[in-house]
Amino acid sequence: MGYFIYIVAAMLVAPLFSVIFELYYRSSQIRFLDLTWKWFIFWAIGIRLITAGASQIANPAFTASIMQLSDSAHVVIRELGFANLLMGGLAALSLFFPSLRPAATLGGLYLGLAGLLHVIRGIEHVNFKEATALISDLWGFLIVVAYYVDSFLLRK
Repeated sequence: MGYFIYIVAAMLVAPLFSVIFELYYRSSQIRFLDLTWKWFIFWAIGIRLITAGASQIANPAFTASIMQLSDSAHVVIRELGFANLLMGGLAALSLFFPSLRPAATLGGLYLGLAGLLHVIRGIEHVNFKEATALISDLWGFLIVVAYYVDSFLLRK
């Protein structure tokens, strides 16, 4: 249950709180959607992937249990952890360097592909933790798609 609570906090609660806080306390001059992308990319992609990567490096057994994999997968899970850590780090840096934001969306595209793999594996084999990962992966992808639509299609 702790994993589920963490995912909801990182993917929804913390970004929403950050947007509301910045709108209220900093400036109402900032475009609402710009704040939305700023904070959702930071939390839902950056922090989510940093913590996933750190967990996969330090404790690959957790990810192996979610995916119902054997201990022999631990080396590959650690390698995945390094990739997650780097993509998450880029998204976290985009909070301070907005010009990195388009590149930071790479992590959200990755989450979308990971979510697709969860679906391809077959819903009947998905446990609660994997379903949580699946939903959060697709949510991260939707954030990126919405960011692209707003930033590159609607603002032209």
